[in-house]
Amino acid sequence: MTPVNAATTTQKASWLWDTSLIKQSGSTVLTFYKNQGVNVIYLQINRKLNVSYYKNFIRQATAQGIEVHALDGNSTWALTSQRTQLTTVLKWIENYQATAATNEKFKGIHFDIEPYLLPDWSTNQKSIVSQWQSNVLYMVQRANEIKLPIAADLPFWLHTIKVPDGTATLSSWMLKQYNSVTLMSYRDTSDGIFNVAKVILQEGVDLGKKVFTGVETNNTSEGDIISFYEEGANYMNQELNNLVTLTSSYTSFAGVAVHDYLGWKTLVESSVN
Repeated sequence: MTPVNAATTTQKASWLWDTSLIKQSGSTVLTFYKNQGVNVIYLQINRKLNVSYYKNFIRQATAQGIEVHALDGNSTWALTSQRTQLTTVLKWIENYQATAATNEKFKGIHFDIEPYLLPDWSTNQKSIVSQWQSNVLYMVQRANEIKLPIAADLPFWLHTIKVPDGTATLSSWMLKQYNSVTLMSYRDTSDGIFNVAKVILQEGVDLGKKVFTGVETNNTSEGDIISFYEEGANYMNQELNNLVTLTSSYTSFAGVAVHDYLGWKTLVESSVN
């Protein structure tokens, strides 16, 4: 795959967590995303929000050629004891799809489950991983019943962990289950992003699965190399273009995902001023 083809076949995604925005300023959100070349939005599910706001927002997005995927997640959702939470979310999505017009439907499901944030991850990792796998199989089964592709955010280092029986890396196991994954490959240079993502990009090549590389725009306490917050939007765009070239030989490369709407919008606005 040449860099030119990579540029024309990849997608640009972004997380939208603040659901009040689709209620108050959905058209503003979509205008920003359209200007930034976004064609996939991971939109947080807020079950307290009237579904009419979702229908209206997705209808507008569809008209602009932007897919909207249902986003939700919690680190505890890796535990089998919390499966009822997953069931509730997936049932909401199923019910929503049943009442939405074709141009108002979600085009996918996107989970952000980060069990390594749980306090007992370090002491009880094998059990948590096993439960996580069980819940992923359940989510994939339900997504198939709802007839939607399902994806998930994964840390870039997941290949360093083996599944409990030792037969595969946890990242390759996840890739086999999901339709695609989005790596939280948060670095502020194209080389940095590529270097932390390339092992799982190669696993994606081997398995015929798509991998998005995620980037951060918010201010973070995790160190200067994590986010583009300090460098600005113009620099980020340049590095993302470089990333497309670096990943051009990886058929698994799906595109980039920018975290998140509010951080990115602030970055763009501060770069203009």
